[in-house]
Amino acid sequence: MTAIAQAPRLGATILRTAARGAVLVGVAVVLGIVLLQVVNGSGSSGGGGATARPTPTSSSSSTGTTATTLVGGGRRAAQVKVFVQNASGLSGAAAAKANVLRGLGYAILGQGNATTPQTGSVVGCKTGFTKEADTLAKAAGVGTTVGPYPTPPPALATAADCILTIGK
Repeated sequence: MTAIAQAPRLGATILRTAARGAVLVGVAVVLGIVLLQVVNGSGSSGGGGATARPTPTSSSSSTGTTATTLVGGGRRAAQVKVFVQNASGLSGAAAAKANVLRGLGYAILGQGNATTPQTGSVVGCKTGFTKEADTLAKAAGVGTTVGPYPTPPPALATAADCILTIGK
């Protein structure tokens, strides 16, 4: 077989490879868009309702730096270190809630079991985290209240800004 006879097969192989690459790139772009919508919470659930989210604002100082905060003066979820503890008696409740909060952007330091059972879920935050406590309580779910920061905090939660205790 001569080189001229093999040229058409080589051209077809290159074309199939290029087409396969283009399809893979297209699939990757669509998958990336879908994942970004899920992570950012902008995907539609089909219910027609929308969740209001605080709007970031920026301000410049005389030093040339720009600080971004949430309207209302609260910190971003990623700036709030949260420890989740289970006082419900249900296995895995803290881990499940920690995963939900992590999906909302909170910095989860860890989770564990509370020493005593508790009725109702409570968020306790350190001094200066009042707005964040309210926002975290809403994110934690219906019926979650804001209470005092536990003194002393659980051993694994000393670095936490807020502690969410999941109750029955």
